[in-house]
Amino acid sequence: MEKYYLAVDIGASSGRHILGRLENGKIELEEIYRFENGMDHKDGKLLWDVNRLFGEIVAGMKKCKELGKIPVSMAIDTWAVDYVLLDEKDQILGDTYGYRDHRTDGMDAEVAKILPETELYGKTYAANCRSFILAKCVTRRRSSSTICVRSHSRMWCALQADFPFLP
Repeated sequence: MEKYYLAVDIGASSGRHILGRLENGKIELEEIYRFENGMDHKDGKLLWDVNRLFGEIVAGMKKCKELGKIPVSMAIDTWAVDYVLLDEKDQILGDTYGYRDHRTDGMDAEVAKILPETELYGKTYAANCRSFILAKCVTRRRSSSTICVRSHSRMWCALQADFPFLP
């Protein structure tokens, strides 16, 4: 029986499900499912529709089943600079902002007031703070601190451990 491995790539404008398998010592890849993606404009904000994205992930998995190619494992790759805060019941807290939303404009200067750029780079290896999660968290913390306090996200806890000075 062949073993299949599913990779889900969620990009800013499209997503796809790729099945991989070994055949005669070589990796063979097959695109199984593709979908359009993009941020939604809502009340002047650019937001991801996380529920729709989850539905697209499930639809691609159903396509694998339909083809009789059930993966033994899967991985998901996304934008790396956006996040979702969850409560203790794993429910989404607040909006899921996209990396192109303008709420973080100028946050690189705000973060630099707290942590010099050289020290920030030493901790994160990120040169552009505006799109970095730290700038997004400082922005969110300032605008909706109750959401951050209620969050049980491992990412948020890790940021608080590494950057205890977060406002």
